[in-house]
Amino acid sequence: MELPSLYTPSQVADYLHVSRGTIYSMLSRGQIESLKVGRHRRFTAQQVKEFLSKHPDGYMTPVISR
Repeated sequence: MELPSLYTPSQVADYLHVSRGTIYSMLSRGQIESLKVGRHRRFTAQQVKEFLSKHPDGYMTPVISR
């Protein structure tokens, strides 16, 4: 049995070319899934792949119109 590699929010942010804060915003909006390990959030490679399959053009920051 092979255990999945777990990635930190900072590692996922670097991979997706966004800030760590953006990762936490995506989590709160339910756009990406994660695991909780103690008090920390971790991501599996599968979770990142699923996010990318749902967003093939990458993450776009929502535009707020006034």
